[in-house]
Amino acid sequence: MSTLLGHLAQWGGFSFQGEVLCTQGLCYLLKEHGEAGSVLTAEIEVRSGIQIGKGFRWRSEAFDPCFKDRPDLEASGADGIPVIEIEAKLGASFGQGQLESYVKRFAVGRPSVLVVLVPRPRVKEATELVTRTFEVSGPSPWQPAKYPHARVIVVSWDEILATLRQSSSPRFLLELEQFDAMYRVLSGYDIPPLAGREELLRWREREADFFNLAERVSKALTTHHKLFPMGLEPLEQTPEGLEPRGYRRRYICLPMGDSTPCFSLGTRDPFQGYDTPIWMRFHSKTAYFPLIKQRLKSSTLEPRLLSTPGGEWIPLDVPVGKEGEEMFTTLLAEAEEVIRVAYGEGAGKAVTQPSGS
Repeated sequence: MSTLLGHLAQWGGFSFQGEVLCTQGLCYLLKEHGEAGSVLTAEIEVRSGIQIGKGFRWRSEAFDPCFKDRPDLEASGADGIPVIEIEAKLGASFGQGQLESYVKRFAVGRPSVLVVLVPRPRVKEATELVTRTFEVSGPSPWQPAKYPHARVIVVSWDEILATLRQSSSPRFLLELEQFDAMYRVLSGYDIPPLAGREELLRWREREADFFNLAERVSKALTTHHKLFPMGLEPLEQTPEGLEPRGYRRRYICLPMGDSTPCFSLGTRDPFQGYDTPIWMRFHSKTAYFPLIKQRLKSSTLEPRLLSTPGGEWIPLDVPVGKEGEEMFTTLLAEAEEVIRVAYGEGAGKAVTQPSGS
């Protein structure tokens, strides 16, 4: 069934702020539908193993002058002191010390819960982060030794959405369905297969899907430095009659010799004669570019290379008839092969894990 938010989420500009939209959407549902807030609170009590009460006020990105980081969602009592903190992610990385900063906002002695909310494929990653951050072990819930009044749990968006469906309000369930459709598009984990290569040529109709794939792959390849943001570059040419989309890409830099040459990976309108919208590029001004170019042209990748004054472009072939996770793993393997040739054997091998980007 098509829904308004699910339709809008497929348009590129809507998708680039996916985490903000999902966080604000969840906050709206909890604030506007009291029953939803009660259902979620009860579920958090069950998962955390502690009683935290009822009648909380939900707000997003609550500001506290004593702390740098703002939680995505927060539930507080009448006194304004937070009892539930929710850190919600889709594909973005967790900040250094971010989770612990949220636990510090809780009042000592008052039972409180930090919820780490991620897509299902990132649960393992989030669990490992929690156990490292708070020096805990075993299954969720965790009680950090430094914060005995707090519990920490990891929950998937899918589980939260399933819990909220327990509501009996027809209006709420309709809005929840719209929210669910938006989440599944923006998270990049529910990408329907391509029916054929001709769909690639109409890639703008599914721009969010291809952007999410490129975002995840580029994130998985970022192994030697902080995660750079997805940036936008204008292109010299745009297909006639279409609005410019540019090249939305992330830079990844890997060690080579005494330097760290970079390449980019992202989405763009295909060059003439090609159909894929996902590309890698080695810029002509990057370190060791002549050597990288020579290695690429001397390899089995040479027929796929496209040389421009700005550098060498390599298309990544999006598989047809495959679900989103297979698309991701296929594209990641393709990119790793390009890196192996350009940088040398063993360079830049991504640690493939079920994480988002």
